[in-house]
Amino acid sequence: MLVSALVQQPPRPPSKPTNSRLPLLHHQQPEKPSENGREAMLIEDEVHGVIELPSRIQEIVEHPLFQRLKKVNQLGLIPLSLDKNANHKRYDHCLGTYKSAQDHLRAIERNSHYEPKLPDWCRQAVEIAALLHDIGHGPMSHAWERLGEHEFDHEENALVCVDRIFEDARNEELVSLRDDGSGRGVQLIKALILGSSDSLSFPMMGHNYIFDIVHNSRCGLDVDKWDYLRRDNMRLKLLNPEEMDFDDVFLKARISADGQRIEYRYQDYHRIYRLFESRWRLHVAVYQHPLICALDCIFAELVTRVTPEKLNIRSESPEWLELHDENILKLIECDPKAVYLLEPKRVVEVPSTDIEGPNILKVERKIPGPGFYMQSNDDFAFFGNKRNKRTVDPCLKTTIISKIYKLL
Repeated sequence: MLVSALVQQPPRPPSKPTNSRLPLLHHQQPEKPSENGREAMLIEDEVHGVIELPSRIQEIVEHPLFQRLKKVNQLGLIPLSLDKNANHKRYDHCLGTYKSAQDHLRAIERNSHYEPKLPDWCRQAVEIAALLHDIGHGPMSHAWERLGEHEFDHEENALVCVDRIFEDARNEELVSLRDDGSGRGVQLIKALILGSSDSLSFPMMGHNYIFDIVHNSRCGLDVDKWDYLRRDNMRLKLLNPEEMDFDDVFLKARISADGQRIEYRYQDYHRIYRLFESRWRLHVAVYQHPLICALDCIFAELVTRVTPEKLNIRSESPEWLELHDENILKLIECDPKAVYLLEPKRVVEVPSTDIEGPNILKVERKIPGPGFYMQSNDDFAFFGNKRNKRTVDPCLKTTIISKIYKLL
Protein backbone atom coordinates (compact mmCIF):
# COMPACT_ATOMS: atom_id res chain seq x y z
CA MET A 1 0.00 0.00 0.00
CA LEU A 2 1.34 3.42 -0.91
CA VAL A 3 0.20 6.30 1.26
CA SER A 4 1.35 9.75 0.22
CA ALA A 5 1.30 12.78 2.50
CA LEU A 6 2.18 16.30 1.44
CA VAL A 7 2.75 18.30 4.61
CA GLN A 8 2.97 22.03 4.25
CA GLN A 9 4.24 24.41 6.89
CA PRO A 10 1.36 26.00 8.83
CA PRO A 11 0.51 29.51 7.58
CA ARG A 12 1.14 30.81 10.95
CA PRO A 13 5.34 29.72 15.13
CA PRO A 14 13.39 35.73 29.21
CA SER A 15 14.04 34.44 32.25
CA LYS A 16 16.83 31.94 32.70
CA PRO A 17 15.71 28.37 32.14
CA THR A 18 14.98 26.27 35.17
CA ASN A 19 15.66 22.57 35.27
CA SER A 20 13.16 21.19 32.77
CA ARG A 21 13.19 17.84 34.52
CA LEU A 22 11.62 19.28 37.63
CA PRO A 23 7.82 18.97 37.80
CA LEU A 24 5.93 22.20 37.28
CA LEU A 25 3.89 23.35 40.23
CA HIS A 26 0.66 24.11 38.42
CA HIS A 27 -1.57 24.31 41.47
CA GLN A 28 0.11 26.04 44.34
CA GLN A 29 -2.19 27.42 46.98
CA PRO A 30 -3.08 31.12 46.67
CA GLU A 31 -0.28 33.03 48.33
CA LYS A 32 -0.48 36.68 47.42
CA PRO A 33 -3.23 39.31 47.52
CA SER A 34 -4.00 40.68 44.07
CA GLU A 35 -4.64 44.25 43.11
CA ASN A 36 -8.36 44.04 43.91
CA GLY A 37 -7.89 42.52 47.35
CA ARG A 38 -8.59 38.95 46.32
CA GLU A 39 -5.87 36.35 46.52
CA ALA A 40 -3.86 35.45 43.46
CA MET A 41 -2.65 32.01 42.44
CA LEU A 42 1.07 31.60 41.86
CA ILE A 43 2.17 29.06 39.24
CA GLU A 44 5.74 27.99 38.61
CA ASP A 45 6.61 27.88 34.92
CA GLU A 46 9.83 26.60 33.39
CA VAL A 47 10.11 29.52 30.96
CA HIS A 48 8.77 32.50 32.91
CA GLY A 49 9.48 31.54 36.51
CA VAL A 50 6.50 32.39 38.71
CA ILE A 51 3.31 33.50 36.94
CA GLU A 52 0.77 35.36 39.06
CA LEU A 53 -2.87 34.72 38.23
CA PRO A 54 -5.46 37.17 39.59
CA SER A 55 -8.84 35.78 40.57
CA ARG A 56 -10.46 36.36 37.17
CA ILE A 57 -7.70 34.39 35.41
CA GLN A 58 -7.69 31.74 38.11
CA GLU A 59 -11.40 31.10 37.48
CA ILE A 60 -10.71 30.54 33.77
CA VAL A 61 -7.70 28.29 34.43
CA GLU A 62 -9.79 26.14 36.80
CA HIS A 63 -12.57 25.70 34.22
CA PRO A 64 -12.79 22.11 32.89
CA LEU A 65 -12.29 23.31 29.32
CA PHE A 66 -8.91 24.79 30.26
CA GLN A 67 -7.93 21.90 32.52
CA ARG A 68 -8.42 19.58 29.52
CA LEU A 69 -5.30 21.16 27.98
CA LYS A 70 -3.19 19.30 30.56
CA LYS A 71 -3.99 16.18 28.53
CA VAL A 72 -3.01 17.57 25.11
CA ASN A 73 0.63 17.42 24.00
CA GLN A 74 2.01 20.71 22.76
CA LEU A 75 4.11 18.86 20.19
CA GLY A 76 1.71 16.11 19.26
CA LEU A 77 3.44 12.82 18.48
CA ILE A 78 6.98 14.15 18.94
CA PRO A 79 7.41 12.93 22.56
CA LEU A 80 6.38 9.44 21.42
CA SER A 81 9.17 9.29 18.86
CA LEU A 82 11.85 11.97 18.55
CA ASP A 83 12.24 13.29 22.10
CA LYS A 84 10.41 11.98 25.15
CA ASN A 85 11.38 15.12 27.09
CA ALA A 86 9.26 17.25 24.75
CA ASN A 87 6.11 16.19 26.59
CA HIS A 88 4.95 19.63 27.72
CA LYS A 89 1.28 20.44 27.29
CA ARG A 90 -0.92 23.07 25.65
CA TYR A 91 -1.80 24.08 29.22
CA ASP A 92 1.80 25.20 29.80
CA HIS A 93 1.98 27.11 26.51
CA CYS A 94 -1.31 28.94 27.10
CA LEU A 95 -0.20 30.11 30.54
CA GLY A 96 3.13 31.19 29.05
CA THR A 97 1.41 33.10 26.25
CA TYR A 98 -0.71 34.90 28.85
CA LYS A 99 2.46 36.00 30.68
CA SER A 100 4.16 36.93 27.39
CA ALA A 101 1.17 39.12 26.46
CA GLN A 102 1.45 40.91 29.79
CA ASP A 103 5.18 41.49 29.30
CA HIS A 104 4.78 42.68 25.69
CA LEU A 105 1.90 45.03 26.45
CA ARG A 106 3.64 46.59 29.44
CA ALA A 107 6.81 47.04 27.37
CA ILE A 108 5.18 48.82 24.44
CA GLU A 109 3.30 51.12 26.82
CA ARG A 110 6.50 51.91 28.70
CA ASN A 111 8.43 52.54 25.48
CA SER A 112 5.91 54.83 23.79
CA HIS A 113 3.88 56.70 26.44
CA TYR A 114 0.98 56.51 24.04
CA GLU A 115 -2.26 58.39 24.72
CA PRO A 116 -5.08 57.59 25.24
CA LYS A 117 -4.35 54.81 27.70
CA LEU A 118 -5.70 51.36 26.96
CA PRO A 119 -8.96 50.83 28.89
CA ASP A 120 -8.82 48.12 31.55
CA TRP A 121 -11.43 45.99 29.80
CA CYS A 122 -9.32 45.97 26.63
CA ARG A 123 -6.22 45.02 28.60
CA GLN A 124 -8.13 42.15 30.20
CA ALA A 125 -9.36 41.06 26.78
CA VAL A 126 -5.78 40.91 25.43
CA GLU A 127 -4.61 38.83 28.40
CA ILE A 128 -7.56 36.43 28.21
CA ALA A 129 -7.24 36.05 24.42
CA ALA A 130 -3.60 35.07 24.93
CA LEU A 131 -4.61 32.60 27.64
CA LEU A 132 -7.36 31.01 25.52
CA HIS A 133 -5.87 31.26 22.02
CA ASP A 134 -5.15 27.49 21.85
CA ILE A 135 -8.00 26.16 24.01
CA GLY A 136 -9.69 24.71 20.92
CA HIS A 137 -6.89 22.27 20.02
CA GLY A 138 -7.84 18.65 19.44
CA PRO A 139 -5.89 15.57 20.55
CA MET A 140 -2.21 15.66 19.60
CA SER A 141 -2.58 19.36 18.75
CA HIS A 142 -1.83 20.10 15.08
CA ALA A 143 -1.87 16.41 14.16
CA TRP A 144 -5.63 16.47 14.71
CA GLU A 145 -6.05 19.28 12.18
CA ARG A 146 -4.31 17.19 9.51
CA LEU A 147 -6.82 14.35 9.74
CA GLY A 148 -8.39 13.87 6.33
CA GLU A 149 -11.19 16.17 5.27
CA HIS A 150 -12.88 16.83 8.60
CA GLU A 151 -12.11 20.57 8.40
CA PHE A 152 -11.12 21.13 12.00
CA ASP A 153 -9.90 24.63 12.89
CA HIS A 154 -8.63 25.02 16.44
CA GLU A 155 -9.13 28.80 16.44
CA GLU A 156 -12.75 28.61 15.34
CA ASN A 157 -13.25 25.84 17.87
CA ALA A 158 -11.73 28.08 20.55
CA LEU A 159 -14.45 30.69 20.05
CA VAL A 160 -17.08 28.26 21.33
CA CYS A 161 -14.88 27.51 24.33
CA VAL A 162 -14.71 31.24 25.08
CA ASP A 163 -18.51 31.49 25.01
CA ARG A 164 -18.90 28.45 27.28
CA ILE A 165 -16.39 29.75 29.82
CA PHE A 166 -18.07 33.15 29.98
CA GLU A 167 -21.52 31.57 30.26
CA ASP A 168 -20.24 29.97 33.47
CA ALA A 169 -18.49 33.13 34.71
CA ARG A 170 -19.00 34.20 38.31
CA ASN A 171 -16.10 36.61 38.79
CA GLU A 172 -17.36 40.19 38.58
CA GLU A 173 -14.73 41.26 36.07
CA LEU A 174 -15.51 38.32 33.79
CA VAL A 175 -19.24 39.01 34.07
CA SER A 176 -18.53 42.62 33.13
CA LEU A 177 -16.59 41.54 30.03
CA ARG A 178 -19.56 39.37 29.06
CA ASP A 179 -22.44 41.75 29.81
CA ASP A 180 -21.23 45.36 29.57
CA GLY A 181 -21.53 47.15 26.24
CA SER A 182 -23.50 44.33 24.62
CA GLY A 183 -20.76 41.84 25.36
CA ARG A 184 -17.96 43.94 23.88
CA GLY A 185 -15.29 42.26 26.04
CA VAL A 186 -16.02 38.73 24.86
CA GLN A 187 -16.41 39.98 21.31
CA LEU A 188 -12.93 41.54 21.48
CA ILE A 189 -11.38 38.39 22.99
CA LYS A 190 -12.66 36.29 20.10
CA ALA A 191 -11.52 38.83 17.51
CA LEU A 192 -8.02 38.90 19.04
CA ILE A 193 -7.80 35.10 18.87
CA LEU A 194 -8.66 35.23 15.17
CA GLY A 195 -6.29 38.15 14.60
CA SER A 196 -8.87 40.31 12.86
CA SER A 197 -10.99 43.27 13.93
CA ASP A 198 -13.46 42.74 11.07
CA SER A 199 -16.01 41.05 13.33
CA LEU A 200 -16.14 43.87 15.87
CA SER A 201 -19.34 45.89 16.09
CA PHE A 202 -17.48 48.89 17.56
CA PRO A 203 -14.36 50.92 16.63
CA MET A 204 -11.14 50.45 18.59
CA MET A 205 -10.64 54.22 18.85
CA GLY A 206 -6.86 54.38 18.47
CA HIS A 207 -6.08 50.97 19.95
CA ASN A 208 -5.88 48.75 16.87
CA TYR A 209 -2.26 47.98 17.83
CA ILE A 210 -3.49 45.34 20.27
CA PHE A 211 -4.28 43.13 17.26
CA ASP A 212 -0.53 42.75 16.76
CA ILE A 213 -0.06 41.11 20.18
CA VAL A 214 -1.76 37.70 20.33
CA HIS A 215 -2.28 36.69 16.68
CA ASN A 216 -0.40 39.11 14.46
CA SER A 217 -1.86 38.42 11.02
CA ARG A 218 0.06 41.41 9.62
CA CYS A 219 3.69 40.30 10.06
CA GLY A 220 3.62 37.22 12.29
CA LEU A 221 5.44 38.70 15.29
CA ASP A 222 3.25 37.76 18.22
CA VAL A 223 3.43 36.43 21.76
CA ASP A 224 2.21 32.99 20.64
CA LYS A 225 5.51 32.49 18.77
CA TRP A 226 7.49 34.25 21.48
CA ASP A 227 6.39 31.67 24.02
CA TYR A 228 6.33 28.45 22.01
CA LEU A 229 9.76 28.99 20.44
CA ARG A 230 11.32 29.45 23.89
CA ARG A 231 9.27 26.68 25.47
CA ASP A 232 9.78 24.09 22.74
CA ASN A 233 13.49 24.80 22.43
CA MET A 234 13.96 24.52 26.19
CA ARG A 235 12.80 20.90 25.91
CA LEU A 236 14.34 20.10 22.52
CA LYS A 237 17.69 21.86 23.15
CA LEU A 238 18.23 22.49 19.45
CA LEU A 239 19.21 26.18 19.46
CA ASN A 240 21.75 27.99 21.62
CA PRO A 241 21.07 31.25 23.54
CA GLU A 242 22.58 33.40 20.78
CA GLU A 243 20.30 31.80 18.20
CA MET A 244 17.34 32.45 20.51
CA ASP A 245 18.24 36.10 21.12
CA PHE A 246 15.07 37.84 19.99
CA ASP A 247 13.42 38.96 23.25
CA ASP A 248 14.17 42.62 22.50
CA VAL A 249 11.93 42.42 19.43
CA PHE A 250 9.02 42.42 21.88
CA LEU A 251 10.52 44.24 24.87
CA LYS A 252 11.83 47.25 22.92
CA ALA A 253 8.89 47.71 20.53
CA ARG A 254 6.45 50.61 20.79
CA ILE A 255 2.99 51.74 19.75
CA SER A 256 2.81 53.73 16.52
CA ALA A 257 1.89 57.41 16.76
CA ASP A 258 -1.58 56.75 15.34
CA GLY A 259 -2.18 53.69 17.53
CA GLN A 260 -2.79 51.46 14.52
CA ARG A 261 0.08 49.00 14.92
CA ILE A 262 3.21 48.03 16.84
CA GLU A 263 6.56 49.34 15.61
CA TYR A 264 9.92 47.58 16.02
CA ARG A 265 13.39 49.06 16.30
CA TYR A 266 15.61 49.12 13.22
CA GLN A 267 18.40 47.75 15.41
CA ASP A 268 16.28 44.65 16.06
CA TYR A 269 15.80 43.83 12.38
CA HIS A 270 18.36 41.02 12.56
CA ARG A 271 16.64 39.68 15.68
CA ILE A 272 13.33 39.52 13.80
CA TYR A 273 15.05 37.47 11.11
CA ARG A 274 16.61 35.35 13.85
CA LEU A 275 13.14 34.59 15.24
CA PHE A 276 11.87 33.38 11.87
CA GLU A 277 15.11 31.48 11.33
CA SER A 278 14.70 29.73 14.69
CA ARG A 279 11.15 28.80 13.80
CA TRP A 280 12.29 27.47 10.42
CA ARG A 281 15.03 25.37 12.01
CA LEU A 282 12.57 23.87 14.49
CA HIS A 283 10.21 23.02 11.62
CA VAL A 284 12.98 21.36 9.61
CA ALA A 285 14.59 19.47 12.48
CA VAL A 286 11.55 18.63 14.60
CA TYR A 287 8.05 19.88 13.81
CA GLN A 288 8.12 18.49 10.27
CA HIS A 289 10.78 15.85 10.67
CA PRO A 290 10.01 13.14 8.09
CA LEU A 291 9.44 10.51 10.79
CA ILE A 292 6.90 12.78 12.51
CA CYS A 293 5.13 13.31 9.20
CA ALA A 294 5.03 9.53 8.71
CA LEU A 295 3.60 9.01 12.21
CA ASP A 296 1.01 11.73 11.56
CA CYS A 297 -0.12 9.72 8.52
CA ILE A 298 -0.38 6.53 10.59
CA PHE A 299 -2.25 8.37 13.34
CA ALA A 300 -4.70 9.81 10.81
CA GLU A 301 -5.29 6.40 9.25
CA LEU A 302 -5.93 4.80 12.65
CA VAL A 303 -8.36 7.44 13.89
CA THR A 304 -10.27 7.45 10.59
CA ARG A 305 -10.56 3.66 10.58
CA VAL A 306 -11.12 2.89 14.27
CA THR A 307 -13.09 5.84 15.63
CA PRO A 308 -14.23 8.14 12.80
CA GLU A 309 -17.15 9.49 14.86
CA LYS A 310 -14.66 11.40 17.04
CA LEU A 311 -13.77 13.59 14.08
CA ASN A 312 -17.14 15.30 14.30
CA ILE A 313 -16.82 16.33 17.95
CA ARG A 314 -16.40 20.03 18.58
CA SER A 315 -16.13 22.08 21.75
CA GLU A 316 -19.89 22.65 22.07
CA SER A 317 -20.34 18.91 22.68
CA PRO A 318 -20.21 17.41 26.19
CA GLU A 319 -17.89 14.79 24.70
CA TRP A 320 -15.23 17.42 24.01
CA LEU A 321 -13.81 17.25 27.55
CA GLU A 322 -12.92 13.58 27.03
CA LEU A 323 -11.41 14.13 23.58
CA HIS A 324 -7.73 14.23 24.48
CA ASP A 325 -4.49 12.37 23.80
CA GLU A 326 -4.80 9.57 26.34
CA ASN A 327 -8.33 8.57 25.38
CA ILE A 328 -7.66 8.65 21.64
CA LEU A 329 -4.55 6.50 22.04
CA LYS A 330 -6.56 4.00 24.10
CA LEU A 331 -9.22 3.82 21.39
CA ILE A 332 -6.80 3.15 18.54
CA GLU A 333 -4.39 0.82 20.37
CA CYS A 334 -6.57 -2.16 19.45
CA ASP A 335 -5.58 -1.75 15.80
CA PRO A 336 -2.45 -3.75 14.85
CA LYS A 337 -0.98 -0.71 13.12
CA ALA A 338 -0.98 1.27 16.40
CA VAL A 339 2.24 -0.50 17.31
CA TYR A 340 4.13 1.91 15.03
CA LEU A 341 3.14 4.87 17.19
CA LEU A 342 4.39 3.08 20.30
CA GLU A 343 7.48 1.62 18.60
CA PRO A 344 8.57 4.21 16.02
CA LYS A 345 11.84 2.34 15.46
CA ARG A 346 9.79 -0.01 13.33
CA VAL A 347 9.15 2.84 10.89
CA VAL A 348 12.36 2.60 8.87
CA GLU A 349 13.62 4.83 6.09
CA VAL A 350 14.34 2.97 2.87
CA PRO A 351 15.90 4.03 -0.48
CA SER A 352 13.76 6.18 -2.72
CA THR A 353 13.67 3.34 -5.25
CA ASP A 354 11.63 1.18 -2.87
CA ILE A 355 8.26 2.76 -3.50
CA GLU A 356 6.26 -0.35 -4.22
CA GLY A 357 4.90 -3.01 -1.94
CA PRO A 358 2.92 -3.21 1.28
CA ASN A 359 3.42 -0.93 4.28
CA ILE A 360 5.19 1.80 2.35
CA LEU A 361 4.80 5.46 3.35
CA LYS A 362 5.92 8.32 1.13
CA VAL A 363 6.40 11.59 2.98
CA GLU A 364 6.98 14.92 1.26
CA ARG A 365 7.32 18.31 2.88
CA LYS A 366 7.86 21.86 1.70
CA ILE A 367 9.10 24.41 4.21
CA PRO A 368 9.60 28.02 3.07
CA GLY A 369 12.88 29.59 4.15
CA PRO A 370 12.85 32.19 6.96
CA GLY A 371 13.31 35.04 4.52
CA PHE A 372 9.93 34.23 3.00
CA TYR A 373 8.22 35.94 5.95
CA MET A 374 10.24 39.15 5.61
CA GLN A 375 9.93 39.82 1.88
CA SER A 376 7.48 42.71 2.16
CA ASN A 377 8.59 45.87 3.92
CA ASP A 378 4.94 46.90 4.24
CA ASP A 379 4.30 44.07 6.72
CA PHE A 380 6.61 45.58 9.35
CA ALA A 381 6.76 49.06 10.87
CA PHE A 382 10.11 50.28 12.18
CA PHE A 383 11.37 53.26 14.14
CA GLY A 384 14.72 54.71 15.20
CA ASN A 385 17.90 55.24 13.23
CA LYS A 386 17.80 53.24 10.00
CA ARG A 387 21.59 53.07 10.02
CA ASN A 388 21.33 50.74 13.01
CA LYS A 389 19.60 48.15 10.84
CA ARG A 390 21.95 45.24 10.34
CA THR A 391 22.17 43.57 6.97
CA VAL A 392 20.95 39.99 6.84
CA ASP A 393 21.25 37.47 4.06
CA PRO A 394 17.69 36.10 3.97
CA CYS A 395 17.19 32.51 2.98
CA LEU A 396 14.29 32.38 0.53
CA LYS A 397 14.86 28.83 -0.61
CA THR A 398 12.15 26.31 0.15
CA THR A 399 13.35 23.14 1.87
CA ILE A 400 11.96 20.17 -0.04
CA ILE A 401 12.47 16.70 1.38
CA SER A 402 11.03 13.45 0.11
CA LYS A 403 11.41 10.30 2.18
CA ILE A 404 10.23 6.73 1.88
CA TYR A 405 9.46 4.69 4.99
CA LYS A 406 8.65 1.03 5.42
CA LEU A 407 6.60 -0.31 8.32
CA LEU A 408 8.37 -3.38 9.66
